[in-house]
Amino acid sequence: MASERLYYDDSYTTRFTARVAATSVIAGGPAVELESTYFYPESGGQEADRGRLGASRVVDVQADEAGRVWHVLDAGAAGAAGVASPESAGSVAMPAVGDELAAEVDWPRRFEHMQQHTGQHILSAAFERVLDAPTVSSHLGEERNTLDVKLANATWNDVARAEEAANAIVWEAGEVLRHWADAETVKRFALRKPPQVSGRIRIVEVPGWDVSACGGTHTRRTGEIGVIKVLRWERVRDTLRFEFHCGSRAVRDYAWRIEAMAEAAKRRTMKELDLIPQLEKAATERDELARRVRDLTARIITGEAAERVARDPQGVAEFRDGWPRDDARSFAFKCIELGAPWIAVAAGGSDAFVMIARAKSGTCDVRALLPGLLERSAGKGGGSADAVQVSARDASTAKAAWEWACGELPAVLKAVG
Repeated sequence: MASERLYYDDSYTTRFTARVAATSVIAGGPAVELESTYFYPESGGQEADRGRLGASRVVDVQADEAGRVWHVLDAGAAGAAGVASPESAGSVAMPAVGDELAAEVDWPRRFEHMQQHTGQHILSAAFERVLDAPTVSSHLGEERNTLDVKLANATWNDVARAEEAANAIVWEAGEVLRHWADAETVKRFALRKPPQVSGRIRIVEVPGWDVSACGGTHTRRTGEIGVIKVLRWERVRDTLRFEFHCGSRAVRDYAWRIEAMAEAAKRRTMKELDLIPQLEKAATERDELARRVRDLTARIITGEAAERVARDPQGVAEFRDGWPRDDARSFAFKCIELGAPWIAVAAGGSDAFVMIARAKSGTCDVRALLPGLLERSAGKGGGSADAVQVSARDASTAKAAWEWACGELPAVLKAVG
């Protein structure tokens, strides 16, 4: 028999006495079914309640396919009554069938979820009414709520219009009604979307604004939601996914955002509204400086390569501590471009590596050096017939591998002189 779910008609009762109907193990943890419960099981995109059952913490609540509600208990704590069951997890004492236990739902968590869920109904209706964007799916998480709506694109002005309409309903502080209907009487309600269940259907109504089939927990009045705020959005396939907060969660989010913005503006002795233009200016200057650094680095590398090839026309060997890998690779390829028949470069530091390359006109395969390089560098690597590279364990193994390769190059690379 399915558990009696008392929260359907009363989301505000959090303390009650319950009789144990069955015990089990869920995901390796002890679980209890109650004859009737105010605990909400995870479903419909809403997180499960938490709380206490006897002396144990309720760490999860799940409903099985038969409609039975299972209260998963903290496996590290003892139950309120009964003796340890061999079928239960570990040595946790399990309540016995028929035991009566004091139960308490975590009210702050429950109320916050009620704010999020009721707010989601109102926001979904606002998107549909204001932007002609029906909700495809929703998720109400521990920290993040999302709505996927059928919308090609959106601007902050579009979002502001939907938010304004949604919050106007919130601030009217109107009643949130609950109805029960069957397959016939449900036709009397102008549901925002068709119900996903059959049989006895629970309907949540915000009069004059939204009517939805829903089994979640909701506030009694819209004013208890407090506020609805959209934070950001992104494209997900053919929908836009909007992230939003309601109530106390929105207030906490606003608090840290305003603190961060105010502090950033204070450090730069400017108004908050001037931050974005200043950041854009700084980003433009940063990109320009990065471009100039790249250009200057390229010139320096070209000059160094030309000097080394002129000084060592038979091949170039170079080891430097802390040499950036990209700069070393550029130096190596520039030396080959300027006529070096071969080059061996290596670097110590946190990004220790060794690279060996030969001219494209050569005929030998420098991969013949790879086994020796890997052994001495204690690292990993690979490459092609004209260039190999290995990452070394540290500076000492990089230098050892590089010195060994320099000694082997005359024989391995004799085809290029």
